This record gives sequence, C-alpha cells and structure tokens, in this order.
Amino acid sequence: MTDTAPGNLSAQRIIPLATLAAPPRGMDPAVVRLSTALSPAITALLDQGRTVLVLSRQSTGKLYLDPHQFSTLAQPPGIEPTVDVFLLSVTRQALLRHLPMLSGLPLLSFDLVRGPGAFLLLAASMLEAGALESAAPQTRQRLLQHVTDLLITTILDCLDLEVSVAGRRRHRQKHIRRYIESRLHEHDLTPQSIAEASGISTRALYQLFDGEEGAVAGWILNRRLERIHSDLTSPAHDALPIAQIALNHGFRNAAHFSRRFRQKFGASPREIRQRAAMRPGTRASGRG
Repeated sequence: MTDTAPGNLSAQRIIPLATLAAPPRGMDPAVVRLSTALSPAITALLDQGRTVLVLSRQSTGKLYLDPHQFSTLAQPPGIEPTVDVFLLSVTRQALLRHLPMLSGLPLLSFDLVRGPGAFLLLAASMLEAGALESAAPQTRQRLLQHVTDLLITTILDCLDLEVSVAGRRRHRQKHIRRYIESRLHEHDLTPQSIAEASGISTRALYQLFDGEEGAVAGWILNRRLERIHSDLTSPAHDALPIAQIALNHGFRNAAHFSRRFRQKFGASPREIRQRAAMRPGTRASGRG
C-alpha cells in the first residue's frame, strides 16, 4: 500500500470509531482473496444474501449491494490476473438495517489509499491471511466487530455523512421522511407499515419522531394537509373537486379531512380556494 504514512493521511477524512452508534450486529464479515474470475465470485456472494466490497491496492474500492444493482451495471468489473483482490462480504439484511439509506443508491466507490478505506483494506488482508485463526473465540468476535465498525465508517465517509449518534439519527429520520413523502397518497400508510418498510421497530420509529406515538401520524397528517392546501391554491388543479384532491392525498373521510383542514388553516378548503381565486393575477374563479 502506498501513501499510508501518518503525515500523508487527511485528518479531516478519518472518522473516529468511538463516534459510531451502537455497533451493528449479525453482519458476519468474511473475506476471500481472488486473482481471477471476479464477476462470478461477486455474483455468488450476492446470491447468498450478502453485500460485497471489492478491495484492491490497484484501484478504488467498490460496494455491490445486491444482485439487481450488479446486473444493471453497464460493464461488469474487470481484473488483472496479477492483481490481488479481496472480497469483504457481510449480511445484506443486517447492513441495510443499520444503513437503510444504501437501498436504491447507485454503485459506491471509495478511496483505498487514505482515510478509513485504507484501514479497511489492511484489515481485510490480515483477515484473509489468517491473523485471527489462533485467537480466542471472544477475542475473534470482538475484532470482527471492529471490522464491521470500520466498514460502516468507510461507507459513511464515502457518502460524506455525519457518524455521530445525533448525525446518524438525523439522516435516518430524513430517509424515513422521504419514504413517507413518496407514499402520502396511500390510504393505509401507518407507523407500523413505515417501520416494517424501514427495517426498524415501531418503537424505534417513534423515537426518531421525538418519542411520541402520535408524532408520526401527526407529521403525516400535517404534510397531507400542506399538499392539499398547495393544490387548492394552484390554478393547475382548478378542474379537480376538493373531495378528489383530498382523496389523492390519502384522506378517505371527507368530514375528518374538513375538520382537520380548518383546524390547521383557520378556514375551510372551499374558502381557501375562493380566496386564492380572488387574488390579483390568479384565475378568475375557483371550483369547489
């Protein structure tokens, strides 16, 4: 490995492991060393429900999340017969449970010369060389946990995310809110379905929303009402009846919708639409 002297490392890009949240469990890290046939080896691991990090001293690191992502690549990864490549794989479900933001992301590439990627490559090469073969089971388990922590740090560093507990909480909340935003039109959107889709418990979901059970449902309600208000004041939705706009944003009960709308905006949906229609520069009349 080149350029690994302490003076050459960028201190701003090295993230202390101590800042990580509770360590991820169940990742079961494993390393194999290859010199040929890279694509079939990656495919085999992906088909076993594992995520694969390709590590080499001669190129940037790559993270292959699942078979679908790998199959959609324009060109499969190549390899020089003389180059040693390490495949560090972990259980995909455990990784996504800890880093749900990875789902749907494009292929990630990361630096293996400096920063956490350099340490990850070194750890993988030591594991493959049998550095833990004579270690006591408890020692081996703890060191493997350090490897998974280092893996998490490398990925977060690649994504340029905060790795403090507060930073990770904010990012997970942002990810879940984005998920909710994309499904506000679904009538059966509930905290339970959101938690299940996000790979966390409903209790953990509530904790992300200030620990209150009603906070999640309240946030959903608030965003639906804001979207409806936007539609009611937009000329682009003049042709839609108010009831249809409410239905489009997840409301099935007209009375419940009207009551909640008035509570939030101090006026009925019809009044909001009529006020918007009377403003200078807007449409001449509104439809209720």
